[in-house]
Amino acid sequence: MKQARSLFLMFLIAVGAAFLILLLIGEQPSTLIQAFRYTFFTRFGLGYSFYYTTPLIFTGLAVAVCFHAGLFNIGAEGQLLWGAIAVVCLSHFFPDVPRGFALFSGILAAGLAGSLWAFIPAYLKSYRGIHEVVTTLLLNLIATAWVNYLILYTFKNPESQAAETELISTGYRLPQTLFATTPANGSFFLAVLLTVFLHWVLFKTTFGFEIRALGENARAAELSGIRRSKRLLQAFLLSGFLSGLVGVNEVMGGEYKVIEGFSPGYGFTGIAVALLARNQPLVVLFTSFLLGSLQNFSRELEFFGDVISKEVAWVLQALLIFAVGTRKWWERKWK
Repeated sequence: MKQARSLFLMFLIAVGAAFLILLLIGEQPSTLIQAFRYTFFTRFGLGYSFYYTTPLIFTGLAVAVCFHAGLFNIGAEGQLLWGAIAVVCLSHFFPDVPRGFALFSGILAAGLAGSLWAFIPAYLKSYRGIHEVVTTLLLNLIATAWVNYLILYTFKNPESQAAETELISTGYRLPQTLFATTPANGSFFLAVLLTVFLHWVLFKTTFGFEIRALGENARAAELSGIRRSKRLLQAFLLSGFLSGLVGVNEVMGGEYKVIEGFSPGYGFTGIAVALLARNQPLVVLFTSFLLGSLQNFSRELEFFGDVISKEVAWVLQALLIFAVGTRKWWERKWK
């Protein structure tokens, strides 16, 4: 709770600084207030905030798992692409399965597709010693090219000129939440449940203890009998599974198809989410909502403002990261 309160204070400081910057570049105060109100105090705005929050929870958890194991997974972007296209593939070949089974199999397919793509850098790191940053970066590029080919050719929507796949069948579509006029959907509740489950796994089980021990001191963990290669592989596969679930939010709950370039960098933003949360799964919920809300806030600013573009979200995120990153320094100064 103390960490969450600290993050909220830093969030207010970052928002205040952002407001000053926006005023300096010529935006009207009324526009900023209106965008803020629509983002946080309307059902429509909250629905979009939760929609943008959900993929950040998945990627934030994915990165946090690897950080606990002493790994740096920056391949979530490629893993989530495979998770999304896996749902379309499943619906394409098995369109008429019962709804309950379709939902379960779609979620499982998205996660497993992410895990399979993560297996490549996981194996190379665990058994060949090849650094995961190099392999995951390169695999992101390969995943983007490969998935784009599937979007444009294999599963192309014949009724559209846009770069998008066919629609998934209705059995694979998640129910909408209370925010019916927005793409917010049931995958948010799945993300919350997985957050609680992951917290329990990391801090209440032998598996989680061994993962964290490897992250703290791999040599000491090995000497105590922990099988380093096996646990690193398992941590990476779990991370890939979580990243792949972004496809559930996008395909099964949001657009019902895969659109080329649908991710604005969820995999990389997940790194910021995990760092801001200090790899604590429960705090990931809070940091994901902060960054997701900032993304939605920038969208509202672009709509209401005259001189603002959606790229202002990057500025807002940078200010938030800077504020949180310097928290310890400010605490020492205030003392």
